[in-house]
Amino acid sequence: MIKTKKSLVHALPTPDLNQSLSLELIGETIKARRTQLGITLRKAALLCDVTYVTMSRIENAKMGVKMQTILKIMAALNIKMSIKPWDEQGLDFEYIEK
Repeated sequence: MIKTKKSLVHALPTPDLNQSLSLELIGETIKARRTQLGITLRKAALLCDVTYVTMSRIENAKMGVKMQTILKIMAALNIKMSIKPWDEQGLDFEYIEK
């Protein structure tokens, strides 16, 4: 735990980052990073230039948040995301059409 002026922030462990990308994983990752930095939700919202409600919605994987906002928060908290190369064989279009 890292002590801040008025409250204690319990550092959460980093989630398994090898799982498929989802709103839940993004929210868990942002929350883990924030708590590991010892930042309250309110201070993180100020740091990231978003509202407290928006920050909370993202951490709790609620729908209706813009990708641009998520990327802004990730940049402010120094969370990097990358896209892996895909299989060159492409998609099974026969399966998709069914």
